[in-house]
Amino acid sequence: MPRYYFHVCDGTQDIDDQGHELPDDNAARHEAVRYGGGLIHDDPSLLLKDHELRINVTNNDGQLRFAVVMIAVDADWRPADTVRH
Repeated sequence: MPRYYFHVCDGTQDIDDQGHELPDDNAARHEAVRYGGGLIHDDPSLLLKDHELRINVTNNDGQLRFAVVMIAVDADWRPADTVRH
């Protein structure tokens, strides 16, 4: 079973040197979302201090497989097609 590493970037970097064995990229993607949600649940300031929490998921070779990015957006943001002039 492949091993995946979940590196947290929130203004600093927390490198995962243990990793987790998971069946495939899809299972690792789900685990990254669960992990990020748990981090924010336990400490919301992780997302609020830098407005972004990123989890880079790599394989045994250190290759980036994907990233999960959680972003806090300020209240004055609007989608481009709904901006009123």
